[in-house]
Amino acid sequence: MNPATFYDREYFEGQRRQSPPHSRRLIYPLAERTAKYLCRRRIPDLALDLGCAKGYLVEALQACGVRLVVGMDVSHYALSHCEASVKGRVLIGDATYTIPLQSSSCDLITALDLFEHLADPLPTLREIRRLLTDRGCAYLKICHPRHPNAHRDPSHVNVQPLSYWTGLFTQVDFVWKRIYETEVTGVVTRLDRCKSLVRLVREWAVIGNPADYKFLLWKQS
Repeated sequence: MNPATFYDREYFEGQRRQSPPHSRRLIYPLAERTAKYLCRRRIPDLALDLGCAKGYLVEALQACGVRLVVGMDVSHYALSHCEASVKGRVLIGDATYTIPLQSSSCDLITALDLFEHLADPLPTLREIRRLLTDRGCAYLKICHPRHPNAHRDPSHVNVQPLSYWTGLFTQVDFVWKRIYETEVTGVVTRLDRCKSLVRLVREWAVIGNPADYKFLLWKQS
């Protein structure tokens, strides 16, 4: 499979996989929620979104006040369908090769729904580590092997259990923390907290359809 040609209009508009199209209506609310979570404690100066697709997370991070956000994706089609305000901030590139940014230049790197597409994740993890500042962190969202979409997307070539991913993080000298969906969503009222606790237990115990794996990574000090 040639990724530059595979991730085309048919892929992103839901014609090559049994999934909804990669539309603003579906994806931007998720990107906005993720951006708000990542900027809750500290707004990064420079963020990089790997596998940015149509740039919705780039746009959401900008809206949260991140000074400079760069997106990178292998798909010409996806990048050509970014919003006008984002197009100047995205570049074509393959995350399994050297990323054209200076070492220790990013204090936030995101990769949502990217790693299940990589037969060998190690080069990308090493690049993420190279690019992160000492205080920076990476946020990864990776398909859970029991998620309904895990195997019906033909580009999911590396769907693995938790131990596989955490083993790779340790191999690349990352400190890692698993994040649960309820932490990203945030809670406000007492009822929210109760619902959040139920979701947390269900996700931890893999009851029903599990949410994707989510991780924060930091450089080993």
